[in-house]
Amino acid sequence: MTETTAIRSRTVTANGLRMHVTESGAGAPVLMLHGFPQSAREWAPVMSALCERAHLIAPDLRGAGETEAPASGYDSATVRRDVISLLDRLGLDQVDLVAHDWGALVGFDLCLDAPGRIRRFVAIAVPAPYFRMNRALVVGLMKAMPHLWFQWAVATPGLGPMLLSRGRQRLARYILRLSEIRPKGEADVSAYLEALRDPARARAASKLYRGLILPGFMKALRGAYLGRVLHTPTLVLFGADDALLPKDALEVNPDDAPHTTVEFVPRGAHYLVDDNPEAVTRRIAEFLFP
Repeated sequence: MTETTAIRSRTVTANGLRMHVTESGAGAPVLMLHGFPQSAREWAPVMSALCERAHLIAPDLRGAGETEAPASGYDSATVRRDVISLLDRLGLDQVDLVAHDWGALVGFDLCLDAPGRIRRFVAIAVPAPYFRMNRALVVGLMKAMPHLWFQWAVATPGLGPMLLSRGRQRLARYILRLSEIRPKGEADVSAYLEALRDPARARAASKLYRGLILPGFMKALRGAYLGRVLHTPTLVLFGADDALLPKDALEVNPDDAPHTTVEFVPRGAHYLVDDNPEAVTRRIAEFLFP
């Protein structure tokens, strides 16, 4: 492995936040945003596979991994400023974006609010935010809610940080193992759990659910995105075994997102990057490097 393709890391101050950034490769820049409760290490297998085709940039987002965990700023607008400031500090006018889970929630807002900065977007395990209430969606939401009880536990001040950080961290372990198809490596799980043992990071995780994840999902359900057309060429990847929402509720109306396609990846659920990194890598490459 050459010095260019080796995975390397540095610290960059962006939007007043000291961010840990992992990079690999050279060439066209691809920004990769992780999900919850993970960090940039989620992208390691994809970065290793694609490092000869692009400059891959995977930051630990606010409060996660080795990035600072300040007392505030766990809302979409602030995290978007973190990301845009990071691009400015790296001298990148425009990037392709790949994002999972809450990183993808931020990604859709980036595409809508700063379309000139995002060339193409791959969203993983999060639907485009254009829900139209129908029977299939309502039934799907009713079936999903009992499986998402942990979200409100995490979001509860005091209780959420305590459950995530203390003792055997059963809640964090439960979330990390939720509906996984291919078990995550113990080294990865240990790293995610170790980060959450830091009280500041556990509080950050709770504030993230309270200020960004749950509000972002409810905003989409309220129809707040309808009328805001997503023009960024976008590929939405879902695990074929992710049963939280019915497949027909995930399709996108061309009036909302005329350049968006939805694909279902076999042998994968919500943690699709971990479940089937080979298929995810292949679809990212086909979309970004045709």
